[in-house]
Amino acid sequence: MGRALGQFRTADHAARDDRPIAVQEADAIMALMTKIVVAAAIVLAVAAVGLVVAGWLVWGRGDGAVADPMPDFATLALHEKPNQYLALPPDFASAAAPHGRSPVFYLPVAELEVRALGVIRAQPRVTPVASDPAIRQYAFVQRSALMRFPDTVTVRFVDLGDGRSSIALYSRSKVGHSDLGANAARAGAWLRAIAAAAEAPGN
Repeated sequence: MGRALGQFRTADHAARDDRPIAVQEADAIMALMTKIVVAAAIVLAVAAVGLVVAGWLVWGRGDGAVADPMPDFATLALHEKPNQYLALPPDFASAAAPHGRSPVFYLPVAELEVRALGVIRAQPRVTPVASDPAIRQYAFVQRSALMRFPDTVTVRFVDLGDGRSSIALYSRSKVGHSDLGANAARAGAWLRAIAAAAEAPGN
């Protein structure tokens, strides 16, 4: 049995040695490429984990708000970067041209304020950072899920008269240049959720 096994191994080894050089080189190249791909995947995984950890250590501290979380919407000046979104009520007087218009709600402004703040505070990873109830203006920070990047969102509830109201909303990123549409998406999602809460009976 042992002699037969030894003969089998010897024959197999000889068969491998007798393969054409081109085949042997192709196998060697394939093995090398496999090792390179595995090594690259490990490096990328380590880099991704490092970025997440760095985000938690650097941006996860403090409230992460921008320098001025409570701007005056009437005199607001938008910066040159695209990582921002401003929504204003119809006919709202402001130095800044809005990216979009906020809806008109058929609610007294005090009622809209209560319902909208409930919606905003229920959003994931949201922290209140400033408020001025006298002018119905509030600022929040919402962080991204993995990197903990902070975006500041300021809202002001506006009385339109005759039992109607609306919202001025300014969402902007503290980090980076482009936000890949994140602030516009947030503004739209928050306004839709607030509209649903405004229309819900019994609140």
